[in-house]
Amino acid sequence: MYGHRAKIGLIIPSNNTVIEPELAAMCPPGVTVHGNRILTHGNTPEGIVEMEKGAARAVAEFARARMSVIAYACLATSLVKGAAWTRAVVDRIAADTGGAATTAALATAEGALALGATRVSVATPYTMAVQAHVVPFLESLGLSVAATQTLDVQDSHGLWKTPPEVVEALAVAVDRDDAQAVLILSTDLPSAGSIERLERRLGKPVVTTNQAIAWHALRLSGIADPVDGFGRLLSIER
Repeated sequence: MYGHRAKIGLIIPSNNTVIEPELAAMCPPGVTVHGNRILTHGNTPEGIVEMEKGAARAVAEFARARMSVIAYACLATSLVKGAAWTRAVVDRIAADTGGAATTAALATAEGALALGATRVSVATPYTMAVQAHVVPFLESLGLSVAATQTLDVQDSHGLWKTPPEVVEALAVAVDRDDAQAVLILSTDLPSAGSIERLERRLGKPVVTTNQAIAWHALRLSGIADPVDGFGRLLSIER
């Protein structure tokens, strides 16, 4: 029986074709992943705000399917709209559906903190206009940022083509001795296969946004199974 342990609903930007296969690979048996897309309007701050207007429709549709947990799976929206919006959207989704909720941003921050990391280095693919929000936003969620670098990808439709060696080189370049973990932000940057290689190379936890969404969604669903192959976060007790 599909989803008999949990059904995870993802509200996804329409261009994103990475998050669903990554989360499906990270979930234990009996857990299913379901995507609902909202129309993108470019990767500028203005386009991201416009895209978010489609979220209410996606939440209403997911409510009919009785998801165990729903994640607003675009971290850039939280960067642009801020921590107060991020917390409010979790409350709104929970109130509208009667189920648990999270966001890409909250899951990422909570994942780092669960590993005992309060000072982090941060790798992203964001344009400079969005990247400008990274440090103040993470600081508002209780993290200190040692360093941050971006690929400054202008065309979000090409993110899925980013080779793992590019992602890994960025993570290595942004790491600092005083960082307790390296975060790789974005739900449409392929990174699941790089986590354990990077952890071995850097000698510290690596938290990717999709990994963190899987971790948080499983925890909110009451599923404690350790998941091998995707880094320390999914192997710790939830």
